[in-house]
Amino acid sequence: MDLTPEQLQQLKSLGLDVSNNPQTISNNIESSPKSNTPTHSSKQPNQLLNFTKTPLFPLFSISGLTLISFGGLLLLKGNEKTSSQNLPVVAPDTQRSEVGPTQVPKSIQHYLLSSQQFFTSALSAQTNNNNNELANLINQSILSATQAIQEFPQDHRGYIQRASIYQALIDSKPEYLDLALADYSQASALNPGSPEITRSLATLFARKGDANNTLQYLARTVALEPTKAQNFYDLARVQQQTGQIDGALESYTRLLTIVSDPAQKVQVQNEVSSLQKLASQSTISKVSPTNAQTPSPITLPDSPSLIQADSGTGLIIAAPETKTEIKVNNITDSNSLSGTSTLAANQTQVSLTNQNLTADSKIYLSIVKGGVNKSLQVLSRSGTTFSVGLDSAISEDITFKWWIVN
Repeated sequence: MDLTPEQLQQLKSLGLDVSNNPQTISNNIESSPKSNTPTHSSKQPNQLLNFTKTPLFPLFSISGLTLISFGGLLLLKGNEKTSSQNLPVVAPDTQRSEVGPTQVPKSIQHYLLSSQQFFTSALSAQTNNNNNELANLINQSILSATQAIQEFPQDHRGYIQRASIYQALIDSKPEYLDLALADYSQASALNPGSPEITRSLATLFARKGDANNTLQYLARTVALEPTKAQNFYDLARVQQQTGQIDGALESYTRLLTIVSDPAQKVQVQNEVSSLQKLASQSTISKVSPTNAQTPSPITLPDSPSLIQADSGTGLIIAAPETKTEIKVNNITDSNSLSGTSTLAANQTQVSLTNQNLTADSKIYLSIVKGGVNKSLQVLSRSGTTFSVGLDSAISEDITFKWWIVN
């Protein structure tokens, strides 16, 4: 088989002295050592090349030719059957460039961390009086939390993150109270076993002045975290303010079993004693909301509520909540059904005003501290005002509880 001109040219370019003369090939075969040179029959489709004796060459390929060196001889084998169908297919550069690096899906932790970082930066920027920067950082924090919600709608943590941002803005943006409630409500629906979420809901409903929902979520918090004294104290206090004496008595009694501090234990015992006296004066039983049905989740808005850059004036980010007590904002001694008051020393009476007082209301009194062997009385009542006192003054303060039953 003769070499093609193209094959000869490629071999010459490698510095090989190539001869296509059959006689030269035959002489090279005869002059080669018998022991080192393979025997080639006339039928073998291989040709030998006259090449200066060199060390052993490795196997390599050039355009379908296989070159093998044996003791200075170079065996050239033509691969006539090679076709484009046997060659590996390489994608064009245009296709290769379209395939970018593999995109790793972001985890919810990525969005939560990003949101918290923006929020922390906003806290720092609050001291710079740069309202536009502050509004932008808060919005970025809200948007990152919203991305967590959109990408992971069944994970409660995204809703908690956004709710906590809204909650921090309520002082300057009261409209964010309902947004925070909506997010916490959704988080509670996704993770109903979290006492932290139910307590946050109770705190926000108390701030809104919604005593019923405050009680609902405080009762759930107590059920989920029955060893935390603060939960029982807050529940009992709101129960007492709303006139649920039996419920408050139950909560304080359970609180007694987990309070370890001696001074606190005495204080709770005094509460229990005074409530027992109030309860004994009335045959009306107040139902505790402990087993009441949980309110339905609040509807979430379609999109996050962002702050306009030009409305950043007066924007305040509240510091993390440091108060441990939950108090319903609009419940005071003037509109609660039960409360605590003091008759000052050397005074015979004290006047109290309460919006719940009607002509048919009954008022019950119980001394908590002072006035040993004394009996407080309702001396007079007119409209929404009633007076409590003694026939004669004494030299010490008398602390007492009162309860209005309508």
